[in-house]
Amino acid sequence: MTVTVAQILKLSALSQARVLAGERGLDRPVASVTVGEVPDIAEWLSGGEIVLSTMFALTNDTDRQRDFCRRIMTAGASALFVKPKRFVGSFPLDILEVAEKRDFPIVEVPQEIRWTRIMQEAMEVLIDRQASLLEKSQEIHRELLDVVIEGGGWVEVASTAARLIDKPVLVVDVSLESLGVSKEFPWPEAELHRLLDVPSVRAEFDGLARFPNRLLHLVEERVPPLFAVPIVVSRACLGYVCALTERPELEEMERVALEHTATVAAVEMARDQVRFETEVRLKGDFVDDLIGGRFSSEDSLLRRASFLGCDLSRGATVVVADVDEFERTMVARKLSENEVQRLKERFFSRCTRLVGDIEPASLVSLKSDRVIIFLSGPSSPDPRVLDRLTTRLQSLGKEVGDLSVSVGVSRFTSDLSGLRKGFEEALAALKVGRRLQGLGSVTHFDSVGSYKLLLSIWEHDPEELRSLYQETIDPIERYDRQSDGHLLLTLTTYLSNDENLSKTAQDLYAHRHTIRYRLQKIADITGLSVFKSEDKERLSLGIKAGGLLRS
Repeated sequence: MTVTVAQILKLSALSQARVLAGERGLDRPVASVTVGEVPDIAEWLSGGEIVLSTMFALTNDTDRQRDFCRRIMTAGASALFVKPKRFVGSFPLDILEVAEKRDFPIVEVPQEIRWTRIMQEAMEVLIDRQASLLEKSQEIHRELLDVVIEGGGWVEVASTAARLIDKPVLVVDVSLESLGVSKEFPWPEAELHRLLDVPSVRAEFDGLARFPNRLLHLVEERVPPLFAVPIVVSRACLGYVCALTERPELEEMERVALEHTATVAAVEMARDQVRFETEVRLKGDFVDDLIGGRFSSEDSLLRRASFLGCDLSRGATVVVADVDEFERTMVARKLSENEVQRLKERFFSRCTRLVGDIEPASLVSLKSDRVIIFLSGPSSPDPRVLDRLTTRLQSLGKEVGDLSVSVGVSRFTSDLSGLRKGFEEALAALKVGRRLQGLGSVTHFDSVGSYKLLLSIWEHDPEELRSLYQETIDPIERYDRQSDGHLLLTLTTYLSNDENLSKTAQDLYAHRHTIRYRLQKIADITGLSVFKSEDKERLSLGIKAGGLLRS
């Protein structure tokens, strides 16, 4: 579709023209034709022009003739057509040698041929070419748009683009994760994402996102060579359309096809954004009503869940995944509100796909910085499945934005009405895990025990918790510091061994009488005896209170 210097030479007006130098450059593309009779014409060129000149302003000045030609070459013109005989005579040989080395065509035109005739015939060719380009461009756009109108997804968009340019096409989001590839794509999607998701490659794509008017040609070791154009929605880059090819550059219509694909992809991404926001809102409302007890009957709740693609009829395990210190992290990284929102969306989308792969009938909701999962299905009570899920949830946080994620897991409930309690259990496990284990914790409610009660006291009246610790464990710790004793260690070991003196003595490499003496010393110091059930319970709570206070 591109008009070249060779095609211009086929014009009837140029039937007697003669190529003086640069014949290997006759395939240079031509964008326009201009007359250049002023010495500084090179300053007015934008590239791709055929310059027509008699060089009359440079008569008898060989140095200026050389400078004139060199500057035209440097300005990116496609060729120089000259009538040298009247004003210049023989063309300077050193200029012809330079043109030959640069594959820059210099063409001698017969003196009697008018520039206006050449320009008229050339413009007819260029206008026909532009009309043809426009028609072809419109056909490409209509074909791609039809895919979206008819409900086609990313695979159909990529496959249509691949057929139009006869090259494999990949559509990725801004995190370089695949949205869809053309049929018979030569690379595994997961493998390609791993190759693309490296600092040097990501830097190239980030540069394209900042300057979306250019075309990225990526040539990196271990990565298939590709060309990429950005997908821009509301001035924000949300992804890229990539064509895999070994060729050093794309033809014009191939680039046009990629750009149209990016435009149509932007429409699809805008629709995805609306779908995402609607899904988040509907699921969020459902979760609010479920945990708030705001529903008329269990049947209506099941129908709403089914509409959202979730089957809660057989119960579920509730999992809450929360990004640690999200607001502080975003401020420290100086992310804009749009960047923060896209980060949340990527994390939520990845979590949704992950849960869908494990149990498709589950429900995943986004509430503030938390992802709430109602894992329903045959495997939802399975500890191995839950371990795999929680591990992958934390990995996703690292993958999408180097985020630390803590997770709380409830007990499985087969009763629909118990899901509200399940959410409270998962939330309590999350909070306790963070207090005791720090950031990046995974805690199951079964391991929380009385910590839930203590955490509630801590949140509402921290002084009450501090008083409990000071009345029980603080005197023991002070005694240990002053006497280099082992009272607290003995107490915790004794309680964890279900009050078995022999087992405690064995674990601490001490005699049973020594253990009994230490336990009696604790009673003397605190007034609380481990041999009385109420005192023993108070000491146990005191140990846990100390753990919360120190966390």
